[in-house]
Amino acid sequence: MTEAPRPHEALTETLKAIFAGFHREAVRLAQHHRAAMPMVTLLLGYFNRVVIRFARSAGKPAAPPRPIREATPDNAETAPPKPSRPRKPSPFSTQFAWLLHLLPTTPTTGVVAAQAHYDLIAFVNSPDLIALLAAKPSLGRILRPICRMFGVNLPDHLRPPPRERRQRKPNPNPKPKRIIWPIPLHPADIRIPDANYHGVHFGPGNRFWPPRRKYRKFCP
Repeated sequence: MTEAPRPHEALTETLKAIFAGFHREAVRLAQHHRAAMPMVTLLLGYFNRVVIRFARSAGKPAAPPRPIREATPDNAETAPPKPSRPRKPSPFSTQFAWLLHLLPTTPTTGVVAAQAHYDLIAFVNSPDLIALLAAKPSLGRILRPICRMFGVNLPDHLRPPPRERRQRKPNPNPKPKRIIWPIPLHPADIRIPDANYHGVHFGPGNRFWPPRRKYRKFCP
């Protein structure tokens, strides 16, 4: 009596089947369009790596939560941080549904792309995957680029968690706030409006009126 496949094994086979139909259509396109061969080769290799990463990550036991580090005093000696590895730029676009826009508009290709799109929607919203993502949120890093590639809107359980803002340390020597004092006016400059006051009149008789300039005539 054969044992029933585990949930992560069934999900891996489903993901592999979604890529298999697109794999056949991509190979057919590469045979007719030689210029598309490099992109097809990159895509097929990427799909294989996604399946391998998903199967490996889903089969591992869930990691225990990381312990919260205690805050170290400012005068404590800390080890220098390790240099981070430079991140390789992705050869693919980050635009939404870029793969569907890249495919030629043929009936066969349209059917295969639509089938992969809706199969991926059903895969992402399956109860087994939702339960697996709740136990292993790191699987979302593998599936989010695939959803973006095929134009699948991310459901709530697949969205990345909001980043926590780092709390800034209080400045021991804060700069004093700049206070702008108003310019004191002379009592003679303050005029209380009365019946004969009609506001400021701009004109030749006012000192704010710009002087007239004589413009030269550039006529011969």
